[in-house]
Amino acid sequence: MTKRLTKVGETQAVVLDQALLSLVHADSDSIFKISVEGKKIILEPMTQKELDGLALEASDKIHQTQKNIFKKLAK
Repeated sequence: MTKRLTKVGETQAVVLDQALLSLVHADSDSIFKISVEGKKIILEPMTQKELDGLALEASDKIHQTQKNIFKKLAK
């Protein structure tokens, strides 16, 4: 299968059709990890467990960096 880049505003995009997405159990709401190996761009749909982990990390980071504000709000 081949795909051509499509201009979208000032960027380029690769459009993935539903048949291709279904092969990796993804859909239009899926979030992908993107990595590069040599000249390859690799897209991998994230699992719910991975997404939950990212959300927990973000929550912890916000809590740590804004702990003084949270203390004031708790009063």
